Amino acid sequence: MEIKVARASSLFKENGHDLKGIFNLFYNAVYDVSLLTIPHSATELNHEMQAVSDNKALLTNYMNSTIKQFHPDNELAAARIAQFNQEYKELKEMSEKIKEVSFFTVLTRSNKKINAYIRRKKEIESENISFEELLNVAYYKFTQVNGTLKQFKDGFSRFLEAK
Repeated sequence: MEIKVARASSLFKENGHDLKGIFNLFYNAVYDVSLLTIPHSATELNHEMQAVSDNKALLTNYMNSTIKQFHPDNELAAARIAQFNQEYKELKEMSEKIKEVSFFTVLTRSNKKINAYIRRKKEIESENISFEELLNVAYYKFTQVNGTLKQFKDGFSRFLEAK
């Protein structure tokens, strides 16, 4: 399962959350993706609600099985967070540079430098992260508040059952 990094940005940026806070940030990023996969053929409200319920059950089962098999890699998570922070900073700088030129210049794409910024900005905004990598980032954030792997796995499983 692939998740847009932009949907999980709050998990990357936040620090000092307890397990419940980390779980909520993680779950919201992942659950948003599952809502987007609802079949478009469901036109009636009750069918759509059934599709949401089915997707939620599939997502919960997938998350539970992945968490049980999870093996953290703190170095990889720290590197991924550093990459996110660098790209986030780059994105902010590019947005400012794009704002400096006229709307007409952006619309007609007459400036090659601005075109490069726009391409790079779209590239960063469309970047994906795997479910396992995001889980690794969540675990890394949890260990910053002195948590253990057992607490992490048990807590995530407990929170999933409550959802």
